[in-house]
Amino acid sequence: MRTDRIQPKMTWSRLSRSVDLNLVLVALLSVFSFAPLTYPGYFAAHSGFLPVFNLYDLEEDLWSNWGWLPRVATGHNVLSGEGGLPYLLAESLRWLGLGGPQAIKAVYLVGLVASGLGMYLLAKRLIGTTAGLLAAAIYLYLPFHLATVYVRGAFAEAWAFALYPLVLLCWERYLGTSRVSWVAFAVIVYCALASTTMGLALIFAPFVAVFVLVLGPSRQLKTRALLALAFAVSLGVLLQVPALIRYGLPASRAGDFAQHSVYPFQLLSAAWGFGASVPGWQDSMPFQLGLAATGMALVTTVLLLRAQEVSRRLLRLLGFLAVVALISVLLVTPASMPLWRASQLWLFLRYPWQLLAFTGLATSLLAGAMVCLAPRLGGSTWQAVLVTMAILSSYGYLSPQFTDLEVGGSPVAELGEEVLLLAYRLEGPLRHGATVHLTLYWQGLLPMNTDYAVFVHVVDGAGAIWAQCDSMPMGGEKPTSTWTPGEIIEDEYQMAIDVEGPRQGYSVQLGLYDPDTGGRLPLADGGTAVTIR
Repeated sequence: MRTDRIQPKMTWSRLSRSVDLNLVLVALLSVFSFAPLTYPGYFAAHSGFLPVFNLYDLEEDLWSNWGWLPRVATGHNVLSGEGGLPYLLAESLRWLGLGGPQAIKAVYLVGLVASGLGMYLLAKRLIGTTAGLLAAAIYLYLPFHLATVYVRGAFAEAWAFALYPLVLLCWERYLGTSRVSWVAFAVIVYCALASTTMGLALIFAPFVAVFVLVLGPSRQLKTRALLALAFAVSLGVLLQVPALIRYGLPASRAGDFAQHSVYPFQLLSAAWGFGASVPGWQDSMPFQLGLAATGMALVTTVLLLRAQEVSRRLLRLLGFLAVVALISVLLVTPASMPLWRASQLWLFLRYPWQLLAFTGLATSLLAGAMVCLAPRLGGSTWQAVLVTMAILSSYGYLSPQFTDLEVGGSPVAELGEEVLLLAYRLEGPLRHGATVHLTLYWQGLLPMNTDYAVFVHVVDGAGAIWAQCDSMPMGGEKPTSTWTPGEIIEDEYQMAIDVEGPRQGYSVQLGLYDPDTGGRLPLADGGTAVTIR
């Protein structure tokens, strides 16, 4: 007699046991963080269209571009500058048919989602599933994380947020399983971080080493893990050799670095702005640690001090995280500048406040650990409340500025180190007696102390001027000293070409100059005027 074996029905409880639904939930929670990236147009962060231009620069000669680094308008620096890996990811999306701006936005989007998933996987191993969900939500919506994407437009650092927890996860898995495969994953992920932002990867390595010493179950395993870390760091540095050969190692200026330290009140400020980091304490750029992250991390500290029984592993972990948070905060303040100068570690970064990424990593895990010390907070109701608080505390920061400007494969011109001419629109014939309408689209790269004037000349083949306009941008309404890095300035001019001039054969020359000295901002090719024909 033949009987068919009855297969058990797939129930919700069976599905939840076989699939970690929190991974799906984290991906869904990340929707709010990347929603602005789905808007039409391009967001106007400090970097403006530089990631797009650098992507086009990479693909001009992709297969022979060994050692390529982003260089458009910002120069290149193997240690403190951006690496090429995020641009290679964007280029892979270009092969799928995406345009340059869309590919860059897509990589930002994937980086945000990956950062939440990576943090959840790490926190799940360290402090449990429920605490991991809270830690992932806080990490996703850290104010400094959102500012890295939507205020600064720091393409490489935004991706580094996804790699930091994955680096720690791989080493934790090796310490827990002793499998060589996890060492291989750890080396690969660390090298990916080094190829994304070399300077931050080198500074992150000592934190990883202490993490190994704190969580390693035996001296032998710790030794192996540290040797693997040393190999990963060496390989990460070795991968930068082609870039060093190609570009060299330009010197940075320690004085500029020290002037961008962060004052303690700025870390707790509720102000949110889109300005750049400037010397002193009057920045309009946000540096806050985050209400949810800081508040919940402090609650964890109080609960830990009051707890009667805490496992040694959890105690060591939370102590390590608290020390990392404290040290990384102290290192961004003015008091730490002598240490930066003495150690020469400032060569690895452009600004000390870049270390706030490490602070956010530690405080997110500390905040999530609150659930471990207060189990009643692990219920579904409290879980929903805490995750919602983490999102709402930063929801108001998800309002970046946008532009609908479409740009070409490269800027029209680079004027000094301060300004890009992104595009222009010329209307009207270049003939004698005609009226010409010219719209210029500028992008500031750095804060400027000088109010530069714009000159626009219509010249004939011999260089004689037959129409001209000298004016502050936007008729004086938008002086260059008020430009925010990344801000797009639409600047319009109208000129009538003298009827007594030649019939045709004109071109337009334009640029920026200091009205006090008459000195013009130089172009990248050494000239002083952009020519439009």
